[in-house]
Amino acid sequence: MTHPSASPANREFYHLIMRLSRALTRALEDVVADEGITVAEFNMLLVLGEGEPQSSAELGRRAFMTPQASHQLVRGLIARGLVESVPHPTNGRERVVSLTDPGWEIAQRTRAALHDIQDRLAQDLSREERAAFESVLSAMAESIHGGWFGDLEAEARAAQRRAARGRGAAKKGEGEG
Repeated sequence: MTHPSASPANREFYHLIMRLSRALTRALEDVVADEGITVAEFNMLLVLGEGEPQSSAELGRRAFMTPQASHQLVRGLIARGLVESVPHPTNGRERVVSLTDPGWEIAQRTRAALHDIQDRLAQDLSREERAAFESVLSAMAESIHGGWFGDLEAEARAAQRRAARGRGAAKKGEGEG
């Protein structure tokens, strides 16, 4: 028997966006695998492909990962010669990450493949509908932030929530066994 307040999951923005995200990620996984990189590494190369060197922490935020994961991936990309760590242009005590020539080549090829995927995604949309779609997605992301787009306070609150959940799970597990 169906509950009176039941409603289809596919009518929720969250469900639709997650479905789209999974479809894009799956399509991109094949492209990046051919280049010998992961989707997480692709996200970093995509951000660095803007041409602005980034600190490892900023790169992590912009590539949707924790600073720890970012540092680990940057080290791997440096070891493979795809990025390099260089002195910050105005603060000699800091270092930033930028693409090497081989990194630029992979970034350009994978971005072109991403454009092909996005073109397939939007093939039935007019130019105006595609622009509106991009605008709506951007506005939605801006409206809730999520703590990964330079909003340090939101990021700190999210980290506190994760830590509190971890402590709660540890306490729950202490009495079991």
